[in-house]
Amino acid sequence: MWMPKVMIHDVNTPEVKGGRSRYKKKVLIQLSNIGKRVLAQTLSFQSRRQLTDMSKNWALFTNAKQTELYAQYRPRYTEEVFKTIIDYCGETSSDFHLAVDVGCGSGQSTEPLAKHFRRVLGLDVSAMQIAKAPTNIPNCTFKVNKAEDLSSVKTGSADLVTVAQAFHWMDGEKFFAEVDRILKPGGSLIIYGYTTCSLTPKELDDYFQKFYHNVLPSYWTGGRKAVEDSYTCFSIPYEGWKRNDEMKIEKDLSIDEFVGYLGSWSAVNEYNQKNPPGNILETVQHELKNINQSINKTDNKHATDLRVTWPVFMLMGHKPK
Repeated sequence: MWMPKVMIHDVNTPEVKGGRSRYKKKVLIQLSNIGKRVLAQTLSFQSRRQLTDMSKNWALFTNAKQTELYAQYRPRYTEEVFKTIIDYCGETSSDFHLAVDVGCGSGQSTEPLAKHFRRVLGLDVSAMQIAKAPTNIPNCTFKVNKAEDLSSVKTGSADLVTVAQAFHWMDGEKFFAEVDRILKPGGSLIIYGYTTCSLTPKELDDYFQKFYHNVLPSYWTGGRKAVEDSYTCFSIPYEGWKRNDEMKIEKDLSIDEFVGYLGSWSAVNEYNQKNPPGNILETVQHELKNINQSINKTDNKHATDLRVTWPVFMLMGHKPK
């Protein structure tokens, strides 16, 4: 990463007029400007343009039915994921006062943080998503808030900022600037998510992959390609940041439950809006059940029909002390 040179003078030398307080003010201004330049240099012109285009999609997940399916069927991250987050925070700080989860949806990625931090703030641009968030966690607060304007959070107050499966909707340059403002020195930024799932048995996965790659591509809005590529096109604007691609989410589901999960996808919602009056998932559900029967699986709607695997990716960086 490009880093500008900073000239540091002894506070007692003649060059520093006005004494120690004026010198400190000058250095703080220098560091502020350095932070802005580093954040700007982190994103290439192409990436910044892509992220700006993504930010126009802030109105997604405002459909009531889709929001309900999102809350009910989106996979939850494993304990291993949150242990990795907490362990990483502990590398540079022992403070666990405030965690801010941006793009929190209905709170699946926010709630587990409440066990580790004195206060947790979940922010999402969708009022419908926030309405589905839990209300029974004393130290957890949810608010409607854009990722690019975190003015509701005090400067230098956050020990951790997380984004789970939502960064591809954001204007990254503006978001990073806000994160740098609200994080304490030594605080952590962790951006994570899961890429496209696969199914077992293989016969069901073959059908699902054809549906995913042949039917849906033109109906995804924004940065789905970034998700498919496990966010390899993005980086954290702090020196020494790292990736973790070693974890996964695995879940046994019935076909009905899996189809419920597909119903939470923005591309499926977009397909149904542009191709009325049918519901594409009725066809998918029917085909999956036919395939399931053909490979001698039970048709009992309460049975576990398939295993779903989502590879997890994490980008993690510490703000310098």
